[in-house]
Amino acid sequence: MARGGSRPGAGRPKKTPAAPAAPATPVEARKYAKRSAPPAVDADGFKTEAAPPNWPFGKEPPAPPAPPAPPADLSNLMPLDFLLEVMRDAAEEKGRRIQAATLAAPYCHPKKGEASAKKEAETARKEAAKTGRFGRRQPPALTAVQGGKT
Repeated sequence: MARGGSRPGAGRPKKTPAAPAAPATPVEARKYAKRSAPPAVDADGFKTEAAPPNWPFGKEPPAPPAPPAPPADLSNLMPLDFLLEVMRDAAEEKGRRIQAATLAAPYCHPKKGEASAKKEAETARKEAAKTGRFGRRQPPALTAVQGGKT
């Protein structure tokens, strides 16, 4: 005896499309009649037939935008120069200008102690040795005869 598998007629019944109901009133008939015929439009979405006078965009589509300017030659430009150029360009969006400034800042303005951290640590160690408990002390000042030696 076979078990499992699909059986004919089993499962959820398929939906059948409902027949469109006839409009009950003439007002509904006009409403459905207006929906059935959309205006003809071209590939850009403009009406191809004569537009009514109250159509807000006029009869003719707007002129196409001017072609963009050719890109500038960047072959001799260093990366830092490029970042500074982007940062100074007022036409760029603000976020991109801030990001360019952030990336260029370490190369234009290095941190104060970045280059001499080793030297600063050495001088701090020497200062601690001088003033420490076991460090070398200054000899006493001779003040017997008005600060001079006798």
